[in-house]
This record gives sequence, structure tokens and C-alpha cells, in this order.
Amino acid sequence: MAAWAAVSLSRVAARGLRGARGPGVRVALPPTLAASQPELMGCTPAPGRTLHLTAAVPAGHNKWSKVRHIKGPKDNERSRIFSKLCLSIRLAIKEGGPNPEHNSSLANILEVCRSKHMPKSTIEASLKMGKTKDVYLLYEGRGPGGSSLLIEALSDSGSKCYSDIRHILNKNGGMMADGARHSFDKKGVVVVEVEDREKQAVNLERALELAIEAGAEDVQEDEDEEEKNIFKFICDASSLHQVRKKLDSLGLCSVSCSLEFIPNTKVQLADPDLEQAALLIQALGNHEDVIQVYDNIE
Repeated sequence: MAAWAAVSLSRVAARGLRGARGPGVRVALPPTLAASQPELMGCTPAPGRTLHLTAAVPAGHNKWSKVRHIKGPKDNERSRIFSKLCLSIRLAIKEGGPNPEHNSSLANILEVCRSKHMPKSTIEASLKMGKTKDVYLLYEGRGPGGSSLLIEALSDSGSKCYSDIRHILNKNGGMMADGARHSFDKKGVVVVEVEDREKQAVNLERALELAIEAGAEDVQEDEDEEEKNIFKFICDASSLHQVRKKLDSLGLCSVSCSLEFIPNTKVQLADPDLEQAALLIQALGNHEDVIQVYDNIE
């Protein structure tokens, strides 16, 4: 792991983040500092605050990013994405009610559905299914090479879902394991396009500057399900919507915002374990009740 380097925020603002040398740099404010910030900061950071920089491999350039998405036929992948969005709609209704005007999570998911060109009839069917007696489930597991897994699911039969998930894990080099949850923190995540509203490309240095202004803790380069480059702005869960609103006001095009489990420790796997982990995560994701699979693989 690269060494951490502290840089004064006032110097960063003055020098335009020249210390961040191109792609592959991630920024994370230390937790104690991030917690002390107001939810919406002004454009000029307070003097004396520090920004921590650490090297990271850009999305698409490390082994895990290349093997984790095992694509099938395009129509099948599209169907899988729609299926997971339907589960997300049902979960949002269960937690916050069926009215998107009073349920920001549901409103956000519906926005994502439209951006993915999900048929209106499919959306309406999912909204009606949200009234069923589903149970939210969060399973902890271990994957190949000692990796940690969290599996989010929504099911009307908890015992059957548990049995299915355990079988998939055991069959693919994993197991149910208490304690995996400690490898993750629940954070707010704002997904942003790599072009702003003026259709100008946003590089990582600019994203880092905007993260500071918006009160985000971290910025990560990543790819979505369709392998399009995106930025993920990580923030405290309680300030999720404020950070998104601020990023939009700064000219960025946010795609979605949600609460996700972000790994606080990561593991590096040998190539055989990487391939097996990808197959395991794909098998878990293909289960009809699974919403999302989180891992802490580097």
C-alpha cells in the first residue's frame, strides 16, 4: 500500500491539486476530519485542514476490474440489470413507502430505471409488487483467498434464500461466515458521469477539487454495469443528498445516489482466486432474490 502524504487544503486550492499526478490518485479525508465538516461547505476550505492522498490503480487497469464482470449475451445482461432494479424498487417501498415524493430512495431508483430505458410496464409491475411481504436479508460470507462478501437480498422465504446462498457459496469456494460485515462501512455514494453538463470531460484532479467543495470524503474511478467510466463520490450516509445536490450545482451530471457498503480494508488475490471469486460473485448475483453483492477485493 502506498504511503499517505498530507497536504494542506489551502495549498491544494492555491496550486490546483498539482500534487495529484494524473489518473490513479484517490483522495480520502480522514474520518475525524470528515466528521467535523458541515454537510455543505463553502467553496474555500478552511486553512490548516489536510487532504490525504494515496495512489490507486484507475478503473479498468487492475486485474480485478477486468475479471469481476463476466458478461453474457447483451439481452441477458439487460434483463439481469432490470431484475435487480425491480428488487431495489420493492425494497425502497418496503422501507419508505410507495410515494416517490416522500421517499427519496424510491425516487432515485425510478430515475435510474428511466436512464436504463426500463419499460414503463415493468416499473409499474414492480411498484405493485412492493406491497408484498418481502424480508430484507444481509448475509455475511467469505470468498476465495480470504475475501469478505456481503450479500443483500429481498425474499418472501428467508429460509429458502439462506439455503440457496449457502449452497452457491460452498459450491464456488466460499462459505457463510460471521464477521465479514466488519470489513465494510455503510456510506453514501453519488455516481457521476465523467462529462459535465457542458459535455466537457472531467479529469480526476477536477473531481477531487469538487469533492472538497461538496463535502465528500473520497472519489473513486469505476465502471458501471455497461462498462462506462464513472466517478463515485463517497460521503457520510447522513449527508448523501446534500452532497449530490452540491455536485449538481457545481455542474456535474449525477446519475444516482444510494447507500452502499464500502470496504474499509481490501485484500489482494492470486490469479486463480480472482477468477474463482468472479465466478462466485456472478453466481450469487444471478440468484433471483439477490440485490447486490459487495466484496473487498483489491
